[in-house]
Amino acid sequence: MVSAADSVTFFQIVVEGVGLGALYALVAMGFALIYKVTGVLNFAQGEIALVGAYLVVLLGAGALVSSPLLAAVAVAAAVVVGILLGVLLERVVFRPFIGEPVLSVIIVTLALGGIFSGFVNFLFGQNFQRYPDALVLDWSVGLPLGASIPGSYAIAVLLSLVIVAALMLFFRYTVTGSILRAAASDEQAAMVLGVSIERTIAVAWALSITITTVGGVLLAMSSGGASISIKDTGIIILAAVVFGGLDSIPGAFVGAIVVGLLRELGSYYLEGGTAVVAPVVDVQLNFGPGFGNILPLILLLVVIVVKPYGLFGTERIERL
Repeated sequence: MVSAADSVTFFQIVVEGVGLGALYALVAMGFALIYKVTGVLNFAQGEIALVGAYLVVLLGAGALVSSPLLAAVAVAAAVVVGILLGVLLERVVFRPFIGEPVLSVIIVTLALGGIFSGFVNFLFGQNFQRYPDALVLDWSVGLPLGASIPGSYAIAVLLSLVIVAALMLFFRYTVTGSILRAAASDEQAAMVLGVSIERTIAVAWALSITITTVGGVLLAMSSGGASISIKDTGIIILAAVVFGGLDSIPGAFVGAIVVGLLRELGSYYLEGGTAVVAPVVDVQLNFGPGFGNILPLILLLVVIVVKPYGLFGTERIERL
Protein backbone atom coordinates (compact mmCIF):
# COMPACT_ATOMS: atom_id res chain seq x y z
CA MET A 1 0.00 0.00 0.00
CA VAL A 2 1.03 3.59 -0.54
CA SER A 3 1.66 5.04 2.91
CA ALA A 4 0.92 8.56 4.06
CA ALA A 5 4.67 9.16 4.31
CA ASP A 6 5.08 8.18 0.66
CA SER A 7 2.33 10.62 -0.33
CA VAL A 8 3.95 13.45 1.62
CA THR A 9 7.34 12.67 0.06
CA PHE A 10 5.81 12.61 -3.41
CA PHE A 11 4.09 15.97 -2.81
CA GLN A 12 7.34 17.52 -1.56
CA ILE A 13 9.20 16.32 -4.66
CA VAL A 14 6.45 17.70 -6.92
CA VAL A 15 6.67 21.07 -5.14
CA GLU A 16 10.44 21.18 -5.60
CA GLY A 17 10.02 20.14 -9.25
CA VAL A 18 7.61 23.00 -9.88
CA GLY A 19 10.00 25.42 -8.17
CA LEU A 20 12.95 24.20 -10.24
CA GLY A 21 10.80 24.39 -13.36
CA ALA A 22 9.91 27.99 -12.55
CA LEU A 23 13.63 28.83 -12.45
CA TYR A 24 14.05 27.21 -15.85
CA ALA A 25 10.94 29.01 -17.11
CA LEU A 26 12.55 32.42 -16.71
CA VAL A 27 15.41 31.43 -19.01
CA ALA A 28 13.11 29.46 -21.34
CA MET A 29 10.76 32.39 -21.87
CA GLY A 30 13.71 34.53 -22.90
CA PHE A 31 14.66 31.84 -25.42
CA ALA A 32 11.10 31.59 -26.80
CA LEU A 33 10.78 35.38 -27.02
CA ILE A 34 13.83 35.68 -29.27
CA TYR A 35 12.70 32.85 -31.51
CA LYS A 36 9.15 34.21 -31.70
CA VAL A 37 10.30 37.63 -32.92
CA THR A 38 13.47 36.88 -34.88
CA GLY A 39 13.35 33.17 -35.70
CA VAL A 40 16.80 32.74 -34.14
CA LEU A 41 17.66 29.74 -31.97
CA ASN A 42 19.85 31.37 -29.34
CA PHE A 43 22.21 28.63 -28.23
CA ALA A 44 23.97 31.10 -25.92
CA GLN A 45 20.95 31.28 -23.61
CA GLY A 46 22.60 29.26 -20.84
CA GLU A 47 25.73 31.40 -21.05
CA ILE A 48 23.66 34.60 -20.83
CA ALA A 49 22.10 33.26 -17.62
CA LEU A 50 25.66 32.50 -16.44
CA VAL A 51 26.73 36.10 -17.10
CA GLY A 52 23.70 37.36 -15.15
CA ALA A 53 24.62 35.21 -12.16
CA TYR A 54 28.24 36.40 -12.17
CA LEU A 55 27.29 40.05 -12.62
CA VAL A 56 25.89 39.91 -9.10
CA VAL A 57 29.21 38.45 -7.89
CA LEU A 58 31.02 41.32 -9.60
CA LEU A 59 28.66 44.08 -8.42
CA GLY A 60 28.00 42.71 -4.95
CA ALA A 61 31.45 41.53 -3.96
CA GLY A 62 32.70 41.66 -0.40
CA ALA A 63 31.28 44.16 2.03
CA LEU A 64 29.52 46.12 -0.70
CA VAL A 65 26.36 44.12 -0.09
CA SER A 66 25.74 44.01 3.64
CA SER A 67 21.98 44.51 3.84
CA PRO A 68 18.88 43.34 1.98
CA LEU A 69 18.49 46.84 0.49
CA LEU A 70 22.00 46.87 -0.95
CA ALA A 71 21.50 43.29 -2.12
CA ALA A 72 18.41 44.39 -4.05
CA VAL A 73 20.42 47.27 -5.56
CA ALA A 74 23.14 44.84 -6.70
CA VAL A 75 20.56 42.57 -8.33
CA ALA A 76 18.82 45.54 -9.97
CA ALA A 77 22.18 46.78 -11.27
CA ALA A 78 22.87 43.32 -12.75
CA VAL A 79 19.50 43.43 -14.53
CA VAL A 80 20.23 46.92 -15.91
CA VAL A 81 23.60 45.72 -17.19
CA GLY A 82 21.76 42.79 -18.77
CA ILE A 83 19.43 45.20 -20.60
CA LEU A 84 22.39 47.21 -21.87
CA LEU A 85 24.11 43.99 -22.94
CA GLY A 86 21.03 43.00 -24.93
CA VAL A 87 20.93 46.34 -26.74
CA LEU A 88 24.68 46.22 -27.39
CA LEU A 89 24.58 42.68 -28.77
CA GLU A 90 21.70 43.54 -31.07
CA ARG A 91 23.38 46.68 -32.37
CA VAL A 92 26.92 45.32 -32.81
CA VAL A 93 26.49 41.59 -33.41
CA PHE A 94 23.01 40.70 -34.66
CA ARG A 95 21.92 43.74 -36.67
CA PRO A 96 24.44 43.07 -39.48
CA PHE A 97 22.88 39.61 -39.86
CA ILE A 98 19.34 40.81 -40.58
CA GLY A 99 18.24 39.05 -43.75
CA GLU A 100 21.14 36.60 -43.63
CA PRO A 101 20.64 32.80 -43.46
CA VAL A 102 19.44 31.59 -40.05
CA LEU A 103 22.35 29.15 -39.82
CA SER A 104 24.79 32.08 -39.82
CA VAL A 105 23.05 33.65 -36.83
CA ILE A 106 22.96 30.31 -34.98
CA ILE A 107 26.73 29.99 -35.44
CA VAL A 108 27.09 33.51 -34.04
CA THR A 109 25.11 32.53 -30.91
CA LEU A 110 27.34 29.48 -30.45
CA ALA A 111 30.42 31.69 -30.71
CA LEU A 112 28.93 34.15 -28.22
CA GLY A 113 28.25 31.32 -25.80
CA GLY A 114 31.88 30.29 -25.94
CA ILE A 115 33.04 33.88 -25.46
CA PHE A 116 30.78 34.45 -22.45
CA SER A 117 31.72 31.22 -20.68
CA GLY A 118 35.41 31.76 -21.45
CA PHE A 119 35.29 35.31 -20.13
CA VAL A 120 33.58 34.21 -16.90
CA ASN A 121 36.10 31.40 -16.51
CA PHE A 122 38.95 33.86 -17.06
CA LEU A 123 37.67 36.25 -14.37
CA PHE A 124 36.47 33.77 -11.74
CA GLY A 125 37.88 30.37 -12.65
CA GLN A 126 36.00 27.13 -12.09
CA ASN A 127 35.48 27.73 -8.39
CA PHE A 128 32.07 28.27 -6.83
CA GLN A 129 31.50 31.96 -6.02
CA ARG A 130 29.36 32.30 -2.93
CA TYR A 131 26.87 35.16 -2.85
CA PRO A 132 26.91 37.59 0.10
CA ASP A 133 24.73 36.46 3.00
CA ALA A 134 22.14 39.11 2.17
CA LEU A 135 21.52 37.33 -1.14
CA VAL A 136 21.32 33.79 0.28
CA LEU A 137 17.65 32.97 0.85
CA ASP A 138 17.61 30.60 3.81
CA TRP A 139 13.86 30.79 4.36
CA SER A 140 11.06 28.67 2.96
CA VAL A 141 7.31 28.85 2.56
CA GLY A 142 5.23 26.24 4.38
CA LEU A 143 2.68 24.28 2.36
CA PRO A 144 0.02 21.68 3.19
CA LEU A 145 0.99 18.11 4.14
CA GLY A 146 4.14 19.36 5.83
CA ALA A 147 5.82 20.30 2.55
CA SER A 148 7.74 23.51 1.99
CA ILE A 149 9.24 25.40 -0.95
CA PRO A 150 12.63 27.18 -0.68
CA GLY A 151 12.61 30.96 -0.91
CA SER A 152 14.36 31.14 -4.28
CA TYR A 153 11.88 28.66 -5.75
CA ALA A 154 8.93 30.59 -4.32
CA ILE A 155 10.19 33.85 -5.84
CA ALA A 156 10.80 32.08 -9.16
CA VAL A 157 7.25 30.71 -9.23
CA LEU A 158 5.79 34.16 -8.53
CA LEU A 159 8.06 35.95 -11.01
CA SER A 160 7.56 33.41 -13.79
CA LEU A 161 3.78 33.63 -13.46
CA VAL A 162 3.91 37.43 -13.51
CA ILE A 163 6.28 37.51 -16.50
CA VAL A 164 4.34 35.00 -18.62
CA ALA A 165 1.11 36.91 -17.95
CA ALA A 166 2.79 40.27 -18.64
CA LEU A 167 4.30 39.05 -21.93
CA MET A 168 0.97 37.63 -23.10
CA LEU A 169 -0.76 40.94 -22.34
CA PHE A 170 2.12 42.87 -23.92
CA PHE A 171 1.93 41.01 -27.23
CA ARG A 172 -1.87 41.11 -27.31
CA TYR A 173 -2.81 44.60 -26.16
CA THR A 174 0.11 47.00 -26.70
CA VAL A 175 1.16 48.75 -29.90
CA THR A 176 4.78 47.63 -29.51
CA GLY A 177 3.64 44.07 -28.93
CA SER A 178 1.48 44.18 -32.06
CA ILE A 179 4.46 45.48 -34.04
CA LEU A 180 6.61 42.65 -32.72
CA ARG A 181 3.95 40.11 -33.69
CA ALA A 182 3.67 41.63 -37.15
CA ALA A 183 7.43 41.50 -37.63
CA ALA A 184 7.50 37.89 -36.43
CA SER A 185 4.66 36.90 -38.76
CA ASP A 186 6.00 38.47 -41.97
CA GLU A 187 9.18 40.52 -41.78
CA GLN A 188 9.04 41.73 -45.38
CA ALA A 189 5.40 42.83 -45.16
CA ALA A 190 6.12 44.64 -41.88
CA MET A 191 8.99 46.54 -43.51
CA VAL A 192 6.72 47.59 -46.41
CA LEU A 193 4.25 48.97 -43.85
CA GLY A 194 6.99 51.08 -42.29
CA VAL A 195 7.86 48.90 -39.30
CA SER A 196 11.45 49.34 -38.11
CA ILE A 197 12.76 45.78 -38.02
CA GLU A 198 15.96 46.96 -36.33
CA ARG A 199 13.97 48.51 -33.48
CA THR A 200 11.73 45.48 -33.01
CA ILE A 201 14.72 43.15 -32.86
CA ALA A 202 16.45 45.47 -30.37
CA VAL A 203 13.37 45.43 -28.13
CA ALA A 204 13.17 41.63 -28.37
CA TRP A 205 16.82 41.13 -27.42
CA ALA A 206 16.59 43.61 -24.54
CA LEU A 207 13.50 41.89 -23.12
CA SER A 208 14.93 38.42 -23.61
CA ILE A 209 18.27 39.11 -21.95
CA THR A 210 16.57 40.97 -19.08
CA ILE A 211 14.37 37.96 -18.31
CA THR A 212 17.27 35.56 -18.76
CA THR A 213 19.48 37.62 -16.44
CA VAL A 214 16.84 37.44 -13.71
CA GLY A 215 16.66 33.69 -14.27
CA GLY A 216 20.43 33.34 -13.98
CA VAL A 217 20.49 35.33 -10.73
CA LEU A 218 17.75 33.20 -9.18
CA LEU A 219 19.45 29.98 -10.34
CA ALA A 220 22.56 31.12 -8.50
CA MET A 221 20.59 32.22 -5.43
CA SER A 222 18.95 28.79 -5.24
CA SER A 223 22.37 27.21 -4.63
CA GLY A 224 23.87 30.04 -2.59
CA GLY A 225 26.12 31.43 -5.29
CA ALA A 226 27.26 31.33 -8.89
CA SER A 227 28.98 28.40 -10.55
CA ILE A 228 30.15 27.74 -14.08
CA SER A 229 27.67 24.83 -14.30
CA ILE A 230 24.79 27.29 -14.79
CA LYS A 231 25.66 27.40 -18.49
CA ASP A 232 24.79 23.70 -18.71
CA THR A 233 21.12 24.59 -18.23
CA GLY A 234 21.10 25.66 -21.90
CA ILE A 235 20.34 22.16 -23.21
CA ILE A 236 17.71 21.66 -20.49
CA ILE A 237 16.09 24.95 -21.50
CA LEU A 238 16.07 23.82 -25.13
CA ALA A 239 14.22 20.64 -24.11
CA ALA A 240 11.64 22.73 -22.23
CA VAL A 241 11.10 25.16 -25.11
CA VAL A 242 10.83 22.42 -27.74
CA PHE A 243 8.28 20.60 -25.58
CA GLY A 244 6.12 23.71 -25.20
CA GLY A 245 6.66 25.08 -28.71
CA LEU A 246 9.58 27.15 -29.92
CA ASP A 247 7.54 30.29 -30.61
CA SER A 248 5.15 30.00 -27.67
CA ILE A 249 5.96 31.87 -24.47
CA PRO A 250 3.22 30.13 -22.44
CA GLY A 251 4.46 26.88 -23.97
CA ALA A 252 7.99 27.62 -22.74
CA PHE A 253 6.59 28.15 -19.25
CA VAL A 254 4.64 24.86 -19.31
CA GLY A 255 7.58 22.98 -20.83
CA ALA A 256 9.95 24.29 -18.15
CA ILE A 257 7.61 23.17 -15.36
CA VAL A 258 7.39 19.70 -16.94
CA VAL A 259 11.17 19.51 -17.24
CA GLY A 260 11.61 20.57 -13.61
CA LEU A 261 9.16 17.88 -12.49
CA LEU A 262 10.90 15.24 -14.58
CA ARG A 263 14.30 16.12 -13.13
CA GLU A 264 13.14 16.00 -9.51
CA LEU A 265 10.94 12.91 -9.84
CA GLY A 266 13.57 11.09 -11.91
CA SER A 267 16.35 11.99 -9.50
CA TYR A 268 14.41 10.61 -6.54
CA TYR A 269 12.59 7.60 -7.96
CA LEU A 270 15.01 6.41 -10.64
CA GLU A 271 18.34 6.87 -8.90
CA GLY A 272 17.94 4.36 -6.11
CA GLY A 273 14.67 5.51 -4.58
CA THR A 274 11.37 3.63 -4.40
CA ALA A 275 8.97 3.90 -7.33
CA VAL A 276 5.35 3.05 -6.67
CA VAL A 277 4.18 1.35 -9.86
CA ALA A 278 0.96 -0.12 -8.49
CA PRO A 279 -1.15 0.46 -5.38
CA VAL A 280 0.46 -2.47 -3.58
CA VAL A 281 3.82 -2.88 -5.36
CA ASP A 282 6.97 -0.91 -4.51
CA VAL A 283 9.86 -1.47 -6.92
CA GLN A 284 13.43 -0.47 -6.23
CA LEU A 285 14.83 1.27 -9.29
CA ASN A 286 18.41 2.39 -9.75
CA PHE A 287 19.46 3.69 -13.15
CA GLY A 288 22.50 5.35 -11.66
CA PRO A 289 23.28 8.91 -10.62
CA GLY A 290 22.40 11.63 -13.07
CA PHE A 291 19.51 9.80 -14.72
CA GLY A 292 17.13 12.58 -13.66
CA ASN A 293 19.15 14.93 -15.86
CA ILE A 294 18.72 12.59 -18.83
CA LEU A 295 14.93 12.38 -18.66
CA PRO A 296 14.34 15.89 -20.12
CA LEU A 297 16.61 15.00 -23.04
CA ILE A 298 14.63 11.82 -23.66
CA LEU A 299 11.53 14.01 -23.62
CA LEU A 300 13.20 16.33 -26.16
CA LEU A 301 13.86 13.42 -28.52
CA VAL A 302 10.32 12.02 -28.20
CA VAL A 303 8.67 15.40 -28.75
CA ILE A 304 10.78 16.17 -31.84
CA VAL A 305 9.80 12.80 -33.35
CA VAL A 306 6.09 12.86 -32.42
CA LYS A 307 5.22 16.56 -32.39
CA PRO A 308 7.99 18.65 -33.96
CA TYR A 309 6.26 21.98 -33.23
CA GLY A 310 5.68 21.22 -29.53
CA LEU A 311 2.44 21.42 -27.59
CA PHE A 312 1.66 25.06 -28.39
CA GLY A 313 4.02 25.88 -31.24
CA THR A 314 2.83 27.26 -34.57
CA GLU A 315 2.88 24.70 -37.35
CA ARG A 316 4.54 26.10 -40.45
CA ILE A 317 3.55 24.60 -43.79
CA GLU A 318 5.69 25.55 -46.78
CA ARG A 319 4.44 24.84 -50.27
CA LEU A 320 6.75 24.33 -53.19
